[in-house]
Parts: sequence; structure tokens; C-alpha cells
Amino acid sequence: MAVEDDLLNDIRDVLGQIVIPTHTTQSDLSDLYELYVFSLVLDAAQEEGAQFYFRDVHGNDPKALVFRTGPGDIASRRHAYTHAVVEFPQKPVLECHIGIYVQGQSEVAHECDVAVLYQTEAETCRRNVGRGLLPRYSKVLLAAECKYYTTDIKLGLARGFLGLVADIPYNYGERHFVINQSPQSVMKLLAKHKKKLAHDLVPTEAGEVTKLKASFRETFDRFKVRG
Repeated sequence: MAVEDDLLNDIRDVLGQIVIPTHTTQSDLSDLYELYVFSLVLDAAQEEGAQFYFRDVHGNDPKALVFRTGPGDIASRRHAYTHAVVEFPQKPVLECHIGIYVQGQSEVAHECDVAVLYQTEAETCRRNVGRGLLPRYSKVLLAAECKYYTTDIKLGLARGFLGLVADIPYNYGERHFVINQSPQSVMKLLAKHKKKLAHDLVPTEAGEVTKLKASFRETFDRFKVRG
């Protein structure tokens, strides 16, 4: 089975059989990979006791799931982009997005391939559409940089990730670097800096998938305690 089929099958196991016009077996693998990690985040949240459902940028229940295939403003109405609403009992409501910009502590915009943030922050940005208001890094609970490469992953990508996490630090969440390979230089660099790395992350590597979901679950568990 082609990797595109493996990714989509696992995505649909979590998201259901609703139509996803932006992501098919003809899609770019990097786009499918981001949606795959998005589904793992939601699966981990469910395992920690959350419920999730989908809304578009207008607050409507979507008939089809439309996700970004490039970075964009969380409040953009160019398309009816979809996000997941994640609810834990008696805790602040969260949202999970693909491909949004977040404002770092330097006030520079950074792309997060997958991001979980407080719904109140997302709503503030949507109410101020057109003003370029971005979610603040301090309101991002969990973020993942997702890289699927059919050629060798270069060290420069890991260096870029270090710059990202330096400007988007975390309180009790984490910033993950998720890749489909295991390049030694990348692994050594991120290990030296004690950063979260998920390597060889593909559906056929069940052990690696389990480890990444466990890390996501740990973040959600801390959120349940601290809120």
C-alpha cells in the first residue's frame, strides 16, 4: 500500500469518513503528513478524556473539512477553513489548527504546522479579522513542526526549529519536531538541546506513533491539572 493510502486511512480512523477535499491520495505528501499529525493530536486528546468536533472560520458545522495546505492567518476567510474544537470537562476550551501563524515573543510571525491553543485567543483573532492579529505564543499549548521528505532531511531544518522554539517558548506544553526519517545529525543536535523529536514517524512504525501520542497525552494531562 502506498504511503498516501496509509496516511489517509489512519487520518480517517480518527476524523471519520467526512469528505476532505483538500487532502486526497493526489495531495502533496507534506500536506497529508501535517493532517496525519493533526489526527494524532486529536486521538491523544480523546484518550485523555476530551471530546472534539469541527467548526469552520465562521463558526459553522462544516459539511466537508477544508484544511490549509500553506501557512495562513487564523482569521482568514479566503476559504471556510476548518479547525477542531477540543473540550475537556470543566477546563478552558481548546482549538487545534493546521498551518497558522503565531506571534513569537519577538513579535515576529512564525508558522506552526499543527497548533493547539486556547479558544479564547483564537476567537479574539477572528473578531479582529483584517487587523493582522495573531495568536500569542503564550496561548499555544502544543505545536508540531512536521517534515515529510523523500530526500535526506538536512541539518538546517533542525537549526530552524531551534530558532522557532527559542521565540515560541512553552510554559507546560511542548514544541515537537516530527519527521519521517532518522538523520543522525538532526537527532544529535536536538538531543543536545533537549528538544522533542519524533523520528521515523509513519503509520507503519507503530512504536514511534505510540511514543509521539504519549508525549501529546502528557501535555494534555498537565493541562487538565493546571488548566
